[in-house]
Amino acid sequence: MFEYSGCGLPNIFLANGYTEVETPYGMTVSVDNVTGLHRAIGMEIVNKEPTLSGPEFRFLRKELELSQCKLGSLLGRDAQTIALWEKEKNDLPKMADMLLRAIYSENLNGNVQIINMIERLNELDRVERDERRFEFRETEEGWRAA
Repeated sequence: MFEYSGCGLPNIFLANGYTEVETPYGMTVSVDNVTGLHRAIGMEIVNKEPTLSGPEFRFLRKELELSQCKLGSLLGRDAQTIALWEKEKNDLPKMADMLLRAIYSENLNGNVQIINMIERLNELDRVERDERRFEFRETEEGWRAA
């Protein structure tokens, strides 16, 4: 059994689907089909009974490729609130729990409206990041903003 920590969740163990590789720096593990593994983990989380833990909430958000800011906007909260929820072991608001589970599940099931909404949110996030981008060029007079 291999304890898989690459997803940021505790207690994820792989019975197979991985290869141990010896490198000059020591033993490492290569996981087969990481995308499929993350989908299986996500669906297991979505279908579990108790309220999502903070790390589970973060895992689902990251799998949807949503920033804390964009998920916060969707839930009517700010990015700091989302960050706080992700650090907590429990006490996640039930509405946030239910909504993120539904969005994740519908996204995996191919709900076009949900997929389009997530893509629009991610595109807005990319545009905002690009607007904050500063580009510099080295000139004969030294470095200058482009």
